[in-house]
Amino acid sequence: MKTYSVKLFSGILMMAGIFLVLYSGCKKKSSAPEITYRTYTATVQLNGSNEVPMVTTTGNGTANITYSEQSKTIGYTITWQLGSATATTTGMHFHGADNGSNSTSSPIVIEIPGFSTTSSGTLTGSTRALNATEISQLLAGKWYVNIHSSNFTSGEMRGNIVLVAASTGNGGNNGGGGGNY
Repeated sequence: MKTYSVKLFSGILMMAGIFLVLYSGCKKKSSAPEITYRTYTATVQLNGSNEVPMVTTTGNGTANITYSEQSKTIGYTITWQLGSATATTTGMHFHGADNGSNSTSSPIVIEIPGFSTTSSGTLTGSTRALNATEISQLLAGKWYVNIHSSNFTSGEMRGNIVLVAASTGNGGNNGGGGGNY
């Protein structure tokens, strides 16, 4: 009788082991749809002829912009040179509005902190998360980058942001975020 119990117990353990191996290889499917996030980019030329009204300056620059749907933030690298070596950089901002365009001035939406106050420099950073209205304006081309100087307090260089979809990435099944705005 002892042998029978041990064999039965061993058989049960072996079946349980096989079941666990098979079960652990199964992947549970989520019923939530996969979320795909896009990344947008723009290379923005900064100059005085883009200012409204236009200003005469030899100052110029470039803003490499990346907008991420997943984080809802703008990443940027801005390189600039003011038209005068003795001028100082006094402000940098993202401007935009529902009626924004390349021929109108719009209010400041996001300050760009940490810039050098000298006449030239390079700055890399990221913004706070944008809200739905801001995202809609940005994707519609209604935002611009503006650099102010001691010689042009209303703005020496401006460049309108026209984003292009660069890539998509899978955000996983986390159940949140994303969406088209």
